[in-house]
Amino acid sequence: MGSSFPPSAVPNWMHKLKNGAYVSNKILERCLLSSMSDDEASQAVEDAITKGILVPKGKATRAKGKRVSLCFSQKISELKPDPYCFECHYSGSEPLKKCLSCDRCFHAACQRKNPHRPNYSVPSDKGQPHRFPLNESDMENSCDEEEVETQPTSFAQATSAAPADSCELDYNSNINVIPGDPLKREADSSDDVFFVSEKPARQRKRRSTFIKSEEVPNEATDDLELCTPCRLLKLSDLLNPPHVSIEELNCLLGYSWQTHHTWLKKDVRKYMAKHWSEPDAALVKTVLFQNDILGLSDISTNIELRKYKHLSEFLIDLLDLQHNTGIFFGTNSEEYNATKWLLRDITHDIREIRRCSDCYRYSNESDRSPFWFAKPCTQRHELVYAKQHGSPHWPAKVIRVMSKRTDIYDVRYFGGTHSRALVPARDILPIDADISQLNAKWKSTRTFNLALRELRCHMMLLHQPMYLFNFYADPREAEELINRALPHCMEPADVNVSAKRSRAGTPASAKKRKITSAVLPLTSKRIQPMRRCSMAVRSEAVREISMQTTSYLPSPGLREPFVGYHAMQQKVLFLSEELTRSKTEQENLREELKTVKRKRWCQHCLQEAEFDCCFTASYCSDECKRRDKRRHQGTCILQSKS
Repeated sequence: MGSSFPPSAVPNWMHKLKNGAYVSNKILERCLLSSMSDDEASQAVEDAITKGILVPKGKATRAKGKRVSLCFSQKISELKPDPYCFECHYSGSEPLKKCLSCDRCFHAACQRKNPHRPNYSVPSDKGQPHRFPLNESDMENSCDEEEVETQPTSFAQATSAAPADSCELDYNSNINVIPGDPLKREADSSDDVFFVSEKPARQRKRRSTFIKSEEVPNEATDDLELCTPCRLLKLSDLLNPPHVSIEELNCLLGYSWQTHHTWLKKDVRKYMAKHWSEPDAALVKTVLFQNDILGLSDISTNIELRKYKHLSEFLIDLLDLQHNTGIFFGTNSEEYNATKWLLRDITHDIREIRRCSDCYRYSNESDRSPFWFAKPCTQRHELVYAKQHGSPHWPAKVIRVMSKRTDIYDVRYFGGTHSRALVPARDILPIDADISQLNAKWKSTRTFNLALRELRCHMMLLHQPMYLFNFYADPREAEELINRALPHCMEPADVNVSAKRSRAGTPASAKKRKITSAVLPLTSKRIQPMRRCSMAVRSEAVREISMQTTSYLPSPGLREPFVGYHAMQQKVLFLSEELTRSKTEQENLREELKTVKRKRWCQHCLQEAEFDCCFTASYCSDECKRRDKRRHQGTCILQSKS
């Protein structure tokens, strides 16, 4: 459409032009004054008439600026391709480039350099004064999805096969270096992730360098001919977690969608169905949208039916939803800003799922077990002691190592709220290091010992098969394994409970994320999956934890001093099982009591009642009501009213 025609003008006009009504062009111009100037509003009406969207009443011709009655044209052809840029949501004065794989269009200047990062800044809302998140590892420039930057090489690293750079003098007698053709070679630095106690292998030394003669195709240039969704689809298999099934993937997406979908109060489909008739809604859809309008209910249905096979497919649906919202409500509307907040939060969750799907699942199901952080993941995390400024070395899991930022460790701490932090490599110690001298004043604090207890429980559970903790495992069996391991991870006896109160349960992050009430996590209960292994195998795994402590005892000749401790350990284990059984019985009695309280009882024979006489009496039969009439008629509410 015309360069000055805003697509959000069509919904504003439809409120005045319902059911084929005619309205003056001056009224249509005044509808747009809230978002544009007088001249822009007049030009928008003129462009709509020129493109055949608005037609004058009758066949009379009109001069520019003359008052005339207009209505929507009933003969508008469908849009192919999309006449609006997928990034800025306007047609604009620059020509649109059509995607090679679909009907989407975009401006060359609006296209994203990285399909995972938007080219706009997320606005701040009242409950979120800072950009989200401030203390997360998403802030680094080199994220997981970005292209690997070419590492610079010095002249000393150039091999003998590489052509030497030539020099020349310009007219100011300055030396200009003319670089030769770049050659492909192995870089001395590596992005491989090494453990804290592991040393990298020696760099390979080759006697001669083999140079490929063929030219590498420029894939970045080919990607510039594709729209953002098509570029995401090309990377969908590469960026999808390999060990996550379709059922688990949709379950994780459901957790994220249930938490963050409340950003959007309304979508285009609901708005059209609420305010307009079906013919008017179909007319607006033909004018503005090329494909079917995607609604919030469609995304929820796709998750329930497990239609998403890749994370990118879910992200593409959200981008289409944002594109439709920007066209319909305008890019300056509150609805469009809400889509930015929605994509910001869900994109963060998608990155967390890619890094470790088990950690994301455990955190969303944390209400099932207080020791959810002790459960092992399929992708085993390195265990370290990480130190932040003003805090001691604290046990933590390594989520990832960002070697491009001078070895920054992204860790999550044991104990407390399990806070997240970015810690430099100089403040990281291996888990087998002796920190008794470093943490002398923290050794007797309860918070530190609780973190160590959770660490020991995690280390014991690492010896168990992963199928006992995966998505298809029975959560009750995993909880039983944790309960069996906890008695062997008791707090040390020298813990001074009345010691000076420590700071926080875990080292406080440098910057805390502020969470609004609109995005509070609403964890939904997952349906219990089918068990893949027999109960005999699970019972054997449970017994392994009980037998592990026997291997920790000294040799047979030195076991006599530990007999009393072992007996006490068995007694603690027995009492723990009794406590669990008593809690289960108590919970069953509470449920039974609630059921009894919800029932009605006969006023005469105390059996379960079938009907009510009034608000104060119920009866199981007419006979009981007749027998109790003399006693009840004095207090009966119905008789007193009559």
